[in-house]
Amino acid sequence: MAMTQSKYDVIVTGSGLAGLAAAALLSAADESLTIAVIDPTVLPLEPDPVRAGQRVSALTPASVKRFDALGLWASMPQTHIAPFTAMRVWDAAVACGEGVCFSANEAGLSELGTITDNLMLRWQLYQYLLARPAVALIDAAMTDCNASREQVVVQTDGTDEIAAKLLVGADGRNSVVRRHAGIGIKTIDHQQIAVVTQLDTELAHYDTAFQRFLPEGPLALLPLSDGRVSLVWTTSPTRADEILAMDDKAFGAAVTDASDHVLGSLAPSLKRVSFPLISQFAPDPIATRTVLLGDAAHAIHPLAGQGINLGFSDAAVLADIAKDARGADLGDAPWLRRYRRRRIADNVSTLYGLDLLNRLFAREQGAVADLRRRGMRWFDRAGPLKRLASGHAMGNPLGLLIARDGVS
Repeated sequence: MAMTQSKYDVIVTGSGLAGLAAAALLSAADESLTIAVIDPTVLPLEPDPVRAGQRVSALTPASVKRFDALGLWASMPQTHIAPFTAMRVWDAAVACGEGVCFSANEAGLSELGTITDNLMLRWQLYQYLLARPAVALIDAAMTDCNASREQVVVQTDGTDEIAAKLLVGADGRNSVVRRHAGIGIKTIDHQQIAVVTQLDTELAHYDTAFQRFLPEGPLALLPLSDGRVSLVWTTSPTRADEILAMDDKAFGAAVTDASDHVLGSLAPSLKRVSFPLISQFAPDPIATRTVLLGDAAHAIHPLAGQGINLGFSDAAVLADIAKDARGADLGDAPWLRRYRRRRIADNVSTLYGLDLLNRLFAREQGAVADLRRRGMRWFDRAGPLKRLASGHAMGNPLGLLIARDGVS
């Protein structure tokens, strides 16, 4: 059978949250752009219409505003989003009240962030793209690509070639695009496992997120709209094996104790899943007519919930550049270098900053641990510095707390 070639302005590989967000934001920035999204599972699983799924993300107000501007946030069911108005962070050696409390009210905001069901958000992005006439959703896997000065040509596992001016690699931490483009990565193996599930709680969470730093890693409880919480328990591989092997009663007791009983007795409402924590990043996320974003460019430690938000920021910057380049060749090197300049510092500083924080809180004894606990009490009373940290966590790279409508 003869091979056919289709031509687009942009090819996005990967139909996860970062890839679909990139396609949506690019399409909104310049409606004349023709975009192909290719992925062997481009059609997402249809989410449960009533209850949030296993995997959730903490979206910053900046990320929410981007989706609101697309008009798709209004389609997110209220059962699948849970704005949180406070966050408590504390050390294992002290009580919850002796840690740091971030409050939306103190910052003059309606919320600090929103816990969002990944499946539902992906479904809404997919529906948005289905309605865009210049976007093609192609169920295929990339097997090879060849980038030249004029274009990049992608071969799929079917009989088709797809050509474009720009290839966007949003195909995850094991990115095929990254490998074919010859883009190297650096890796940090945290020697930790994240155990994830959802829990019923004895006490109400009052729209508060909790994070307790244990010697083997942080334990996070993220509020859900139905009163439950999502658990992300980061620990050593040995302890993770023990946690996964427990029956529900023993696990409930263990997680209740590990969370310092902050929400009373806890009981699992879903099965437990786990994944290893390995951070990686591409020191240079661009190559000839190719750009990486999301986990393909940087996969980071989940302790601050910033991973997917960095991917959405990548997508937003690329869309801003597309708006500036309207009518020009978006795959030309000057536009790609602009993307690199705007994203590399934020992504790398976040990755190493989280790694440092994770190591700092792993110190249980000695002067470092004592200084850390004293520092947390001081930080909780340091208004300007606390607001700066809150602003960065909510999606402003300068760390400025801005009223909701001004988050960029």
